[in-house]
Amino acid sequence: MRLVEIGRFGAPYALQGGLKFRGEPVVAHLERVYVEGHGWRAVEDLYQVAGEVVVHLAGVTTRELAEALVGLRVYAQVEDLPPLEEGQYYYFALMGLPVFVEGKQVGEVVDILDAGAQDVLVVRGVGERLRDRTERLIPLQAPYVRVEAEGIFVEPIPGLFD
Repeated sequence: MRLVEIGRFGAPYALQGGLKFRGEPVVAHLERVYVEGHGWRAVEDLYQVAGEVVVHLAGVTTRELAEALVGLRVYAQVEDLPPLEEGQYYYFALMGLPVFVEGKQVGEVVDILDAGAQDVLVVRGVGERLRDRTERLIPLQAPYVRVEAEGIFVEPIPGLFD
């Protein structure tokens, strides 16, 4: 069994134990999630309020119980995740992948930011070009970026590695 982080709980919502959820929209397809320090919980209800996802978990029926879960990480079992369309990726699958520019490894993916219109790779440098292990932000945007099994290939973007 392999667990992957899919998000975190935000503030409680209303009085019946709802929690705002920040993370992968895949939570809408899951019957259960693993809550940091609290184990597996069934997802009883899920809906959107003003553009935010609200989750109700089994056993969390009051605002007070929900407050105890604020800020905790939420995980899913890899096998429970629905398949994605070609060209889409789960964030966890990109973490740790090497990043290449002009055939040379310049770093590896250490985080992914949701910047609204597009996702942004946080790449920590390795090797000769980025000896100081500086972090760079690279838009995860085709056609500049190709994701393949052996790594992420980025076309040179002026100023990115200067």
